[in-house]
Amino acid sequence: MVVDVVKVVAVSDVTRETRSIDDGLRTALDLCLGLGAFIVSMTGAVDLVLSDAMPPDDGSRRIEVLARNCLSHPAARGHDLFWNAEVSTEAGSADRSLACVVMPVWSGDVELGLLGVVDTWLPEPDGYQRAGLARLAADLALLLPPGRGPAQNPIPAASRRPEPAPPDLPPAEPTGEERRVRIDAAELIGSLDDGIVCLDAEGTVVLSNRSADAMHGLPPGRTLIGSPLPMTSALRTEDGQVLAHDRHPAMLALEDDAARDAHLTVGEEGDGQRHLVVSARPFPIDGRRGVVVVLHDTTAEWMEQQRLTHYALYDPLTGLANRYLLIEELRRMLQGLGRRGGSVALIYMDLDDFKRINDEHGHDMGDEVLGAFARRLRGAVRSDDVVSRLGGDEFVIAHATTEQPDGDLVVSRLRKVLSAPFTVRGLAFEVGASIGWVSTDKGDVGPDALLARADRAMYRHKRDRAAARRSMT
Repeated sequence: MVVDVVKVVAVSDVTRETRSIDDGLRTALDLCLGLGAFIVSMTGAVDLVLSDAMPPDDGSRRIEVLARNCLSHPAARGHDLFWNAEVSTEAGSADRSLACVVMPVWSGDVELGLLGVVDTWLPEPDGYQRAGLARLAADLALLLPPGRGPAQNPIPAASRRPEPAPPDLPPAEPTGEERRVRIDAAELIGSLDDGIVCLDAEGTVVLSNRSADAMHGLPPGRTLIGSPLPMTSALRTEDGQVLAHDRHPAMLALEDDAARDAHLTVGEEGDGQRHLVVSARPFPIDGRRGVVVVLHDTTAEWMEQQRLTHYALYDPLTGLANRYLLIEELRRMLQGLGRRGGSVALIYMDLDDFKRINDEHGHDMGDEVLGAFARRLRGAVRSDDVVSRLGGDEFVIAHATTEQPDGDLVVSRLRKVLSAPFTVRGLAFEVGASIGWVSTDKGDVGPDALLARADRAMYRHKRDRAAARRSMT
């Protein structure tokens, strides 16, 4: 950055006339010809001024985050200048990375906040700039009431460094039109949908927003603050195990000072259960180890994923497994033959004259008949059998057993269950089916090959039935 010394050294007279925080920030902005200036109180409230050269898309957000991050800087509790920076993660945008030079603001023994000047990159400040920033910090200490930020780590007067007096020069000229943003950190955190919790070194909650309180089951008006992080048997891991207190991401991050995260559920399984992503990061509190915990509710995303998964694996009309899921389950059954022995059977069904129902009563009626057929079929088999609709009026049952299956007996039972008429919209429909079956006790048979064999067996049965009907006429 090119620094105009004549303009820089003029801050002495300007700051002596400062009458508001705005004036101090604008002077700080002029001092280093930066892109922005900020004062952040120890409570996290941010006053911000941007120059007209700051890109408007995300400038205020990035500087606000940088300002609040300065509070956790190791040098933030002293009296000297220090540097802080954030590097853009956007590819090819190193020139958009931000850095700032920061001066702590004190009123007596009370630290009020931090004064900072932000640019894409700042050089080491010279003596005039250091003196100007020190004078700005002193002026702001007169403007900011001590109650704005609580006293933290007061430093005795004898240990403070004397501030050099800047030379007397004409006042700095304004750098152009500026815009000011004021953000209250407490209101910002309180308005978030994500839950935010801070724990001190003892594991006591020192900050909790409304979302976090609600996620832990507290009614409006009650808060987690002042209590240990509550644990409940309703908080479980992804595999359904109750989360132990010492395995909570917050406790892990507090113990080893490393970032932790986990996918958890809270509440009983069903409509009331919530899915959470809980992350915990080390965060200094009162100069000691602490953690900040973010609880992100992913229930809506989880439900959408479940919906998409269901559509990918199940027939939308009948709710039965589709071809893809049948093949995967059949592969699993065949692979298990080597471990447990037994056999796997496939029963393949094709409805008789179903096209006539569609032609005479419409496809809506045909769909309802298919749904009724699927429900009866599902009730006729074991709970661990896989019942699928391959499309149209073709259905398949996959059956694993530790014995050799009696396919004719299974087919006979199915015919008996399906023989009763299906009543839909007050109409009774006789629905017959051609049924073929095959079985194997060899685990090296592929699921597609076994399905093709069952398909051929069904068509042989269909052909034989048709020939028998012709011979009777």
